[in-house]
Amino acid sequence: MKKVLIIAFCLLVSGIIFAQNNALILNDAVVVNITNGAVISVAQTNQAGIARTGTGTGYIQSEGQLNRVAWHINNGTGSYVIPFGVSGGSQIPFTYNVTAAGSASGTLIASTVPSANDNTPFPTVAPAVTNTDACYPAGACQNRSLYTIDRYLILRKLNWATEPNSNISMSYQTVEFGGANTITETNLGAQYWETNQWLPGWFTGPLPIGTADAANNRVTGIDASTVGGGSGNIYTWTLVDKSNPLPVELADLKASCTDNQFPIIEWVTLTETNNDYFTLQRSQDAANWIEITTISGAGNSNNPLYYSYVDETAPEGNNYYRLIQTDFDGTSVEAGMVDVRCEQSEIAQGTYNMNIYSDYEHQIHVTFYAENNEEMIMQLFDMRGRLVWNSKMTSTEGMNHVKLDIIPVQDATYLFNLTGKNKTETKRFFLQ
Repeated sequence: MKKVLIIAFCLLVSGIIFAQNNALILNDAVVVNITNGAVISVAQTNQAGIARTGTGTGYIQSEGQLNRVAWHINNGTGSYVIPFGVSGGSQIPFTYNVTAAGSASGTLIASTVPSANDNTPFPTVAPAVTNTDACYPAGACQNRSLYTIDRYLILRKLNWATEPNSNISMSYQTVEFGGANTITETNLGAQYWETNQWLPGWFTGPLPIGTADAANNRVTGIDASTVGGGSGNIYTWTLVDKSNPLPVELADLKASCTDNQFPIIEWVTLTETNNDYFTLQRSQDAANWIEITTISGAGNSNNPLYYSYVDETAPEGNNYYRLIQTDFDGTSVEAGMVDVRCEQSEIAQGTYNMNIYSDYEHQIHVTFYAENNEEMIMQLFDMRGRLVWNSKMTSTEGMNHVKLDIIPVQDATYLFNLTGKNKTETKRFFLQ
């Protein structure tokens, strides 16, 4: 039978636990050990509903997802601290900081439970947790349990029609990020389980939430509303190493030949996290590589981004290309490799003596010299390799002057590419 301990207008004359003014008072080193799915119900609506007196070393031991504290906060505000702890006296307090009141009737239900190094068993309180995986792309998943602390915080509610605005602070034991785990404690942030996934997702752009306080074994300032998770923070939570999730979800990487037989390498990212830049390398034997360019990444993004690079210095024949991604802390990973064969022996190489500039109306002008009338492709790229504008024109023999038919873009550095039948030319310019 489930046992429910109601703390409301009563006094337990044991010298250890007593209630006063609807509050749970933990005197000195008292331990309240909740077992067998029992619930401690605290009826005082302000933050003094649970208090520690004397030495202030008392704590509540949950250590089970159904061993819960139910605090009737209603429309109270302030910092509600549940002094969770574990056998032996380690303190792992949880703070629920209400910054804007919820509806008049509402109860916060909280429990905390440890797990093994693989983060099992998963909490089964609905919605049940099913994994600690990172999937990129969908269906290709890697277990991330060794980058996740071995503890869950489970928050649920009762009766709140409107949840309060809140942020939380979650604590852990030193052993729970150590052992077989590979975690940098100062990189810890929080994720919450919503229906069938952890958010912020491994590749959604935003990083795990909150600020690591390694000196006190906790993460503070966890506000789910900042990433669209809602205001109340009523989820199952865990802490993860922010720097571990792979920073780029690569949707496509391909190489082909332009009309004038230069290799063009194109790639698409679905999401980016902490992505500083890409490095593109070339090889003729897939063993010895040279760097040919670097292209800035987006940092954090959860929208598809398109990149491309035309390798005008590539030797004729088969070439391999390797894409390296580097995040802001200097960590690099190989994102993929492709090869392509372009035959340039029949292609005339040269330039159009092109010049590009902007006028006082912010319009972009291009001048170039063409040897004959031919159809040409004009393209404008930003410095991340994304196509901003694309158009076709027919040149006239001799000097050509074109004003780009484009709504003025923001001041920045761009690449303009002009491609004709037998050659191409690219120039970098700053729009101002």
